[in-house]
Amino acid sequence: MRNLLKAALAAGLSLLAGAMSPAAADEALTKLNVAYDGFTMTSAPIQYTLAKGLFKKYGLDVNLVYVEGGSVLTQALVGGSIDIAQNGYTPSIAAAVAGADVVIIGSMANKLPFQLVVDASIQSADQLRGKSIAISKFGSSTDTAVKFALKSLGLEPTDINILQLGGEGTRAAAFESHQVQGLMSQYPRTQEMVDAGSKMLVDVTEIVKDYPNTAYVTSRSYLSEHSDTVKRFFMAMGEGLHGFRANPQDAMDVTASFLKLEKGPSVEQAFRFYSEKVFPQDLRPSIPGVSAVLAELSKTQPAAASVKPESIVDTSTLDALDKEGFFKALN
Repeated sequence: MRNLLKAALAAGLSLLAGAMSPAAADEALTKLNVAYDGFTMTSAPIQYTLAKGLFKKYGLDVNLVYVEGGSVLTQALVGGSIDIAQNGYTPSIAAAVAGADVVIIGSMANKLPFQLVVDASIQSADQLRGKSIAISKFGSSTDTAVKFALKSLGLEPTDINILQLGGEGTRAAAFESHQVQGLMSQYPRTQEMVDAGSKMLVDVTEIVKDYPNTAYVTSRSYLSEHSDTVKRFFMAMGEGLHGFRANPQDAMDVTASFLKLEKGPSVEQAFRFYSEKVFPQDLRPSIPGVSAVLAELSKTQPAAASVKPESIVDTSTLDALDKEGFFKALN
């Protein structure tokens, strides 16, 4: 009898150990395909959230992938290969206006955090005429930002040559090799280029106060069918963004590693700039900002003029977390 009890106990412990093993724990996680569209500072918090294991804390097995170009990322989202996208407001809203099943559910940047950086020989707006400026792609956030920058200088897009060169790293390489005389950039690369002798001609963050850049986007069908998964995603991101701000050294370590930069003054400056001026407190999208994007889009996409911001934004998940006191508890 005693041997039988020992055998039963051993079997029970074996089953318990199996249930608690890493493999079993991973099987219990909900798989979630998430994509981001840029190796830039706006992607640092989601990288931090992943690095600190916060998605797993909330029961998610997140496959985080990079997709270059907001329009390409939108296509992946609409096609179903991506569940949630960290994408530009401009391409996301343009797709929604065109009838795609795309809805904005959160935000990581309610400002345009871009700077127009030019060759040191360019000291004035007049000297910029006829020069080549690199953006990522027409219709992107960098395209919108360069237009705001030019307007502030009294210039039109036709006064310069705007070239589509892809991601920030590619644009920076073209600038450093003098293929272009300027580019739309973000900190910390902006600071590194200025420190190397280039000139920041316009800081768009300072001249445009309520024009959003980076949204969290999904399809209405996914939100309807997987509302709990979306909720847990925002719980992880909410805690991640809070931790990013509260732990500067850890945040800068992750940022430097992700952007493949030395952890130094430029990364610290970028951390301060984004934490204080760009990243939101509660991941909530800006309705006035969405209105501003629609107004800008209406110049080339007339249907945008009749679209109400509330029709392409769904904050029900964030509203529920607010009601539960989730964000208040973090702060």
